[in-house]
Amino acid sequence: MTRCKSVTSSARNRKGILSFLGIVMSLVSVFALAGCSGMIEKKKDELGYTPKTRTVADVEEEAAGLSSEIFDVIDLHGKTSKPGPSVARCSGQDEEKFYKVNHAWSLWGVPVKDMKQAMARLKEDLPQRGWKIVKYGPDKSPSKSPELIADSIKKQFSVSIHLYDESDKTGSKAPKSLIYVLMTSACFQVPDGQTVDEY
Repeated sequence: MTRCKSVTSSARNRKGILSFLGIVMSLVSVFALAGCSGMIEKKKDELGYTPKTRTVADVEEEAAGLSSEIFDVIDLHGKTSKPGPSVARCSGQDEEKFYKVNHAWSLWGVPVKDMKQAMARLKEDLPQRGWKIVKYGPDKSPSKSPELIADSIKKQFSVSIHLYDESDKTGSKAPKSLIYVLMTSACFQVPDGQTVDEY
């Protein structure tokens, strides 16, 4: 009789232990899921938004179109650099899946006074074309170069435009006065099954 009680007691102990282990495993699962969720939220918080899924070619085409629009507003017949849009990595994100597009170009070979008029024209015309002027005035460089920064209202792009006046410098090696344009997109994600390296 005593042995039966011992067996019954052992069985109860095992049952209690198994029940306790089940609770522990459940808690571990909950915390693990919470941890994963926290990591996902952290990724979103690093950017402040969730990247949209778009092909690199589509974003590059949009960047080129917006740059052409800015070129039309500048409306100066000088010399321009030829590079097209380029792909860059998104800091802190998976380099195979996330990317942004930059498009940098410059214009020179026209009088500085015409360039200054073009900068004023950009300030007036860009808001009518869907851009919000974020900054207009001298930059933080020692030369206090005129700078315009604007964000596209409908499209995920920002643009920084500088006028570098080098007219006070002379000589064959003197830098050229120019307008420098840098278009930068938000971060995007390539479609499933694709990688950034494919482009």
